[in-house]
Amino acid sequence: MDAAETRSNLGPARRSHDASARPPLPLWVPPVCAVMFGAAVALQTPRDGMPGLTAPLVGLVLALGAYALVTGVRARQGTPKRRVSPAALAATATGVAAFSTSSLNSTSTSDLRWLYLAAGVVVAGIVWYRLQRNAPGSARS
Repeated sequence: MDAAETRSNLGPARRSHDASARPPLPLWVPPVCAVMFGAAVALQTPRDGMPGLTAPLVGLVLALGAYALVTGVRARQGTPKRRVSPAALAATATGVAAFSTSSLNSTSTSDLRWLYLAAGVVVAGIVWYRLQRNAPGSARS
């Protein structure tokens, strides 16, 4: 058996293993989580004259709810939890702290609302793409 034949025989076996080890998410999960994460980022917008914690806390609840939704669906599918790398955890914590701190800063201006809205749209797109890769009918390489 030559290398090309071996590679062609291992392709279906690898896809079969991937499908059984990580079953696809239902079609409704990626868009719902994407909207929740995007809204969570957009809610971190600084507000002049309103230094309250309501919007940032609602954003935090939305982000945690989206994470809990994906984790719950994965648990019902029998998929084991993924181990988070320390670097990814540190980057996430730094980003959350920076966004939340800037929304509490009373000297910041609300002229940057478009920046937070754009960041929310980008985050929603990334989350949707990442979760959609495991949806039924998606073409995975």
